[in-house]
Amino acid sequence: MSVLTFTFLRQNQPSFAVAGGFMDDDDQYQERREEIAKSRQQRADSKFAAQDCPDNCSKCEKPLFDSWLWERFSHPVCDSCRDDTGEHRLIPRTEAKTTYLLKDCDLDLRKPVLRYWSKKNPHNPRYGDMKLYLKCQLVERMLEIYGSWEEFEAEKKLRSSQKEVRAEKNFEKKVKEMRQHVSVSVNITFIILLYYFLILLKWAPL
Repeated sequence: MSVLTFTFLRQNQPSFAVAGGFMDDDDQYQERREEIAKSRQQRADSKFAAQDCPDNCSKCEKPLFDSWLWERFSHPVCDSCRDDTGEHRLIPRTEAKTTYLLKDCDLDLRKPVLRYWSKKNPHNPRYGDMKLYLKCQLVERMLEIYGSWEEFEAEKKLRSSQKEVRAEKNFEKKVKEMRQHVSVSVNITFIILLYYFLILLKWAPL
């Protein structure tokens, strides 16, 4: 189907079903959501516009001419030294909070505020945009809060054990509720059977 044909069908088929599942309301909603996301990103980036770019890359110490990491995250590493699968990997906000035991205030309020990159959700564009953070900056923030990797691992282990205890208590509570329910059901069944038994005795021939 050509672009002209597709456009003609969209304009002359108001029915959602006939038009192949497209609705103008969906398009308007998507456009509005993108405008809001873009505006939020611009406001967040404007706070860092006055930052002075370092002269050299913190890795190779060569002049910092081209640096996507600096433009996006204020991280002074040139494009040649950028490691997308290692320390410069981008991590979604939810994963960042879970992996490094961070709270919203640690990302949004604690100084310096961490920069993020807003992107469409790859699983469903209608979901809220993802906020992606730089791994090395998350690690640095985690160390600021917990002091060292050892303290962080100790806190992580403590929270894991507390989570297991809560899960075990919830399981025991559910088992207790099930037993009580079964006990009540058995008692009711016994009463009903006893009632019918007495009725049968009453009407049984001597």
